[in-house]
Amino acid sequence: MKKVININFQGRVIPIEESAYDILKQYVDSLRKFFANEEGRDEIINDIEGRIAELFGESLKKGATCITEETVNGIIASMGRPEDFEGEESNVKSQLGGEGKQSQSSYQFSPNDAPRGRLYRDDNDKLLGGVCSGVANYLRLDPTIVRLVLALIAFLGGSGILLYILLWIILPSKPLVNTVSTKRLYRNPDEKVIAGVASGISAYFDIAVWIPRLIFVFPLVTGVISSIFRHSFWWDGDPFPGIVFGSFGGTLFIVYAILWAVIPEANSASEKLEMRGERVDLNTIKNTIQEDLEGFKSRAEKWGGEVSAKAQEFGSEVKQTFTEKGAQFGSEMQFVAKKSKFSIFKVFGFIFKAFFLFIAGVIAFALLVALLAFLVAGVGVFPLKNFFLEGFWQNFLAWSTLLLFLGVPVVAFTTWVIRRIMGVKSGNKSIGFTFAGMWVLGLISALTLAFLISENFDARAREKAELTIKQPATGKMIVTVPESKVKVYGRWLKLDGLISMTDDSLFLNNVRIHLIKSKDSLFHIESTKYSNGSDESSALKNIKEMNYGINQQDSTVYLDRGFSVQRGTKFRNQGVVITIQIPVGKRILIDKKVQRRLNHFSLNNGRNDWDSDEDWNDYYGWDSDVEYVMTTGGLERIKDNKKIDKVESTDQDNDGVSDAVEEYKKSKEELRKEYEKKQKEAEELKKELDKPVDTTQYKYKKAVVLNTESGNKSNASTKKPVQQEEELLETPKLLLMQMVL
Repeated sequence: MKKVININFQGRVIPIEESAYDILKQYVDSLRKFFANEEGRDEIINDIEGRIAELFGESLKKGATCITEETVNGIIASMGRPEDFEGEESNVKSQLGGEGKQSQSSYQFSPNDAPRGRLYRDDNDKLLGGVCSGVANYLRLDPTIVRLVLALIAFLGGSGILLYILLWIILPSKPLVNTVSTKRLYRNPDEKVIAGVASGISAYFDIAVWIPRLIFVFPLVTGVISSIFRHSFWWDGDPFPGIVFGSFGGTLFIVYAILWAVIPEANSASEKLEMRGERVDLNTIKNTIQEDLEGFKSRAEKWGGEVSAKAQEFGSEVKQTFTEKGAQFGSEMQFVAKKSKFSIFKVFGFIFKAFFLFIAGVIAFALLVALLAFLVAGVGVFPLKNFFLEGFWQNFLAWSTLLLFLGVPVVAFTTWVIRRIMGVKSGNKSIGFTFAGMWVLGLISALTLAFLISENFDARAREKAELTIKQPATGKMIVTVPESKVKVYGRWLKLDGLISMTDDSLFLNNVRIHLIKSKDSLFHIESTKYSNGSDESSALKNIKEMNYGINQQDSTVYLDRGFSVQRGTKFRNQGVVITIQIPVGKRILIDKKVQRRLNHFSLNNGRNDWDSDEDWNDYYGWDSDVEYVMTTGGLERIKDNKKIDKVESTDQDNDGVSDAVEEYKKSKEELRKEYEKKQKEAEELKKELDKPVDTTQYKYKKAVVLNTESGNKSNASTKKPVQQEEELLETPKLLLMQMVL
């Protein structure tokens, strides 16, 4: 019988036999003596103890009740004893160069070449059913990799769960011996850029680290660039573009996040050795820790030297700058003070020079951001150039404006930021002059392009046409826009409600509706097409190529959704104005589709527009889905066939009168209902009075009226019984009449 005790070893509660604990204690003490003079001895001992604790945990996880002497001796044999390395270390030191050290530190573990045999579920290393660990044992891989692959399959398609259940049912279970290489998948903290996932994968598969990084980054970057261009060309897209979640790069982004969360980081020396597939023993752990310490020391010394050099350089620059600026400031102040007493304003101007320079820098940065926005917008609307620009020079100047005027400042600023971050300094000022010269050329190109384009909009023409329509039989006209039977999805560009463009045409919704009073008793519809051009003949030519239709069915007027501008025809601010004349007493309703589908815009400035000279007082404002009636006073809104208020009237007194009228109507209606109710009750009472009276229900007897006055006594005594009966019968009738009255 052996005594079992519980110990706290590297943060783990380990049940261990007392004799095994004595062996472990002696082993750890020998390690402390062996590494007493080594650099980083505490880290070496701590990592060796951590590795032993991991092996203890694996043994307990496989079903062992406690740690026995055999388990401790096996771990010590795999880790190695200090005396085993003394002779080997002396041999290494006696060899020339670092050849022996290299052979010692690159001791690789070769996987077992035994036949694989049958596929089982592993009972020793299972989280759920042992399927992943069994497949990993069969393929001689790290179980973490198989679990990650299965999780990704389940996450992306859902079939991974079904596959796991089928293998769980089909495969038999068996405790398997771990014949897998000691190489494990970890995140590498030494060569990480974000989380060390790519460098950990490169260490596991023994490939260059740039390969997995390129696999993760390249699809994401291309997705971002394609998304920017795509959503610049299609402006009606999803507000959450597929930069992260809608492409293969987005899938790899999710994979990277999952790997970051699942794969542990190799912090200890034994974990780093497992990551590289090297044998984990005392010597390799010692070499790994010492390499880390030497690397950290060299990096710290290098960083300290750089910081010291930068500090000295910065101090000398600051000292020199302040010396020069101070002397310059003193000379300027002395010159200004001697010049005149009124030159004090120059002193204040010089003092606030730095402040103004700061403000100028902020403005320059804001302009740069604006230029970047214009650059992106210019790329987005660049397909419009085929419908907007004409001739070689306009296209050439457009490219020059985009690349030189908008693109050069962005490139120059980006270059400056990168050079500042990398600490690159150059005394050659030719780069700055080159960027400045290119930007000036871009500015000249932009101004020239604006001048040439403005010449194409100098003249303006219009063409009116009155349509023949049938008068609505009900006296009410409905204006709407029909639904399109064809859906176009291959658009390059769409500015919601204004412009949409396909491969060979530009579709414009530039249509305006005016409502005015008719001069007679009939409805009239007038269509006016207008366009700009370099001269009147070109403007009229553009109008002739416009095709806008208006159809009528009964009392409903259907307006086209817009008109097309073909590739051969340039955009010259073409538009249509529909004027509807409404006779007095007739009604009109404009459907909400009109306001949603048709939108007016103009590129002309100020009063260059032809309809700016029209009398706007003759036009009435309107809202969609609201019925109006034309009166002698103008267009009025209709609600429930009752006239409520004028569209353009905002007089509060009229609103008060309208409320009073409504209140009066309401009171009158309540009085009428109350009168009808009383009249009905009176009729029911009258019917009740007309019924024959049942005299048997009244019982009465003669009464003798005692009165001291003889006259009254004689009168009472002289009444006959029949007369008294009639008086009693009249009593309920009188009561009923009083109730009615």
